[in-house]
Amino acid sequence: LIDSFGRQIEYVRLSVTDKCNLRCFYCMPKGFKNFEPPANWLTFDEIERLMNAFGQLGVSRIRLTGGEPLVRKNLAQLTTRLARLPGIHDLSLSTNATLLEQQAEDLYEAGIRRINVSLDTLNNERFQSITGNGKLSTVLKGLAKAREVGFDPIKINMVVMKETRLDDYERVLEYCMENNFTLRFIET
Repeated sequence: LIDSFGRQIEYVRLSVTDKCNLRCFYCMPKGFKNFEPPANWLTFDEIERLMNAFGQLGVSRIRLTGGEPLVRKNLAQLTTRLARLPGIHDLSLSTNATLLEQQAEDLYEAGIRRINVSLDTLNNERFQSITGNGKLSTVLKGLAKAREVGFDPIKINMVVMKETRLDDYERVLEYCMENNFTLRFIET
């Protein structure tokens, strides 16, 4: 696969669901409920067939995304299937990490090695405000489990917003340095 600029395409982002268990104001409009019904999602067989075709065309890296990919049931089973495809050498995951503590070991065993985690603050109140009442503690537990299991690298994506306070940047930066995580700033 070659794009219009002559670059070889070797990377695919695969959204396994549009659903998410958080309601971050910069991502999901207030009151949005128009998710795609699961009956319209690609099945694991269809995803495997599609990613196999991409592998045959030179794609070697797949990033699982969503919505929140960890809300998709049996994601580790899908990952195991994708890891076996010829030509696929790298599986990664973008997540909010709220369900990562429970799934980290299975996902690592299934072949995912790299993760990106959305984390905009380490202040509980601001985290709840940004995410629509998400629990910061579940994200931090998920990140600790991911580090323990052996994911590497672990990248933290922090959305830069006009409302972001300087102490948020400082605390997240210190947290990333203490845990050997890579911090990346994302524009809204």
